[in-house]
Amino acid sequence: MKLPAVHKISKKKRNLLLLLTALLLLLLAASYTVFIAPLLQEEEWVYKESVVERGTLTVGVTESGSLEYGITSVTYDLDLDIADEDDEEDEEDTVQRYLEIEEVYAAQGQRIQEGDALLKFTEDSVADVRRLLTNALAEARADYSEAEAEYELSVLEAQTSYQSKQIAGEYAQSIYNYANTSIANNITALQAEIDHRNANIPSLEEKITEANEDYAEALEEYTAAKAGYDEADVSNGYYFELMQSKYLNALTRYENARTALEQAQQALQENAAQISTLQSELALAQAKRLIETLDAQEEKQEALISSENAEITYQAKLESLKEELEETAEDRDKLEEQLQAFEAFVGEDGILYAESAGIVTESSYKAGDVLDRQGTLLSYAEPGNMTISVDVTQEDVVELMVGEQVEIEFTAYEGQIYNGTILSIDTTSTSQNTNTVSYTVVIGVDGDTSLLYGGMVADITFVTQQKEDVLYLSKKAIVEENGKTYVYTKTALGGMELTQVQTGLSNGSVVEILSGLEEGDTIYIASRFSSESEVRDNVSETGTPEGQSGGMEDLPEGMEFPDGENGGMEFPGADGAGGMPGGGDFSGGQPDGGRGDFGGDMSGGRGGNQEGQR
Repeated sequence: MKLPAVHKISKKKRNLLLLLTALLLLLLAASYTVFIAPLLQEEEWVYKESVVERGTLTVGVTESGSLEYGITSVTYDLDLDIADEDDEEDEEDTVQRYLEIEEVYAAQGQRIQEGDALLKFTEDSVADVRRLLTNALAEARADYSEAEAEYELSVLEAQTSYQSKQIAGEYAQSIYNYANTSIANNITALQAEIDHRNANIPSLEEKITEANEDYAEALEEYTAAKAGYDEADVSNGYYFELMQSKYLNALTRYENARTALEQAQQALQENAAQISTLQSELALAQAKRLIETLDAQEEKQEALISSENAEITYQAKLESLKEELEETAEDRDKLEEQLQAFEAFVGEDGILYAESAGIVTESSYKAGDVLDRQGTLLSYAEPGNMTISVDVTQEDVVELMVGEQVEIEFTAYEGQIYNGTILSIDTTSTSQNTNTVSYTVVIGVDGDTSLLYGGMVADITFVTQQKEDVLYLSKKAIVEENGKTYVYTKTALGGMELTQVQTGLSNGSVVEILSGLEEGDTIYIASRFSSESEVRDNVSETGTPEGQSGGMEDLPEGMEFPDGENGGMEFPGADGAGGMPGGGDFSGGQPDGGRGDFGGDMSGGRGGNQEGQR
């Protein structure tokens, strides 16, 4: 088989071909460097329209914290350890001394509403404890009434004794003188006294008879009243109080009658004893006139001493009587408070109800348990009582006061502002061994908290300065040039012009406009990208908001792309936003800050040389 002939390329032609290939590659590289690479590095712009707004501008310190629920505890703090004398006498009759739980309605984790039933006590335990308290209170009231009567009588006796001793002291010398002058007539006087007391015997016996009759009537009335009182039904309040009052009145009359009888009997006995004494004295006086004189002297001295000590003795007696009366009053008042607290606790139906809505966090008892000790029955978290604790540095905390309002923004609800109030500022630092000293500040969340949950993270703004009814716009729209401040505003034809403004208060996000703009004016905020594809990618991913320029297709009406002949123009934004595209000059845009019409339409065009920078 004959092979086809192979034509060999000459060495000269091969070298020429390699040279042409190298020149072609060099040409392509140069074209890329000169024409393509600059295009990829050129800056592209996206312009966003914004509106000058009017409202309240707030500046402050912001700290972060977590939301916490307030906990409400239902506690049992009644002291019901009351002894019942009836139960002590009758050991077979067992009485429930403590409340017993019949049913628990709220379990841990359960959401409850205001007025929901939490737990119920058994009717028997409620009735038994109520009876114990009521009986103890009735006894305490009776004891107080008796103590009060004894107090009044004892005070009168002490007062009489005090006055007699005072009088005796004042007239001690006169009495002594009288004794000396009348010593001779003493025997006659004693005899006259004996006769007088003998004459009093019929009168005293008549008083005893009358006292016996009064005592018998009082005893009969007291016996009947006591029987009615013992049989009275405690649950019938009006009838029980009526019988109790009748019983106490009868008791007082009975005791007074008995006292009167005893006093009458004692008076007769004393009269007889006095007669006997007088007779003895008469016999002695007749034989011992000197002794009587000495006795008179002794009595004078005793009266003087007794008078000197009468005030101290009297005050001590009154204080002792007062303490005894106060003790019985305290016992009565304590039982009254216990009964009132018990009735308020168990209510009319023996059921405890929730005072507010919440979620049960603790339930310590179950059906059948007996409340024989004080403590927490259950607890629940209140959504309406929410707080946030944050740490504030010592430099900022000195500006805060309890009761001041704060602004709260939760991460879950960005842009929605809640109001809050400073509830407390801890005086103890939370920082140890650090250069930054902080203090815990507790904030209460105000208003509707139905959308909030425990643990949510929030930013707390403590307002340090606030201005109302001011013009403001985004700080990103501010252009600083030669020490002056400008913004780019939208013209009536859809173009853009540079407008000088005077700024005021700023919170880092927005800035106050003092002059140069009006409410509702449209301004432009520029964002710079590194390539046209990046601009288009950004527009395609995020979308172009209505009224905003998102690239070549969405330029405002009447605006053209500059050809770059006048060079690129640097756009010095507040955040160093970069260059303003070329293609337009500022007629009247002198350095004095006057308003300059930006000729040509705003573009996403290329920045040329830097000769046109301001």
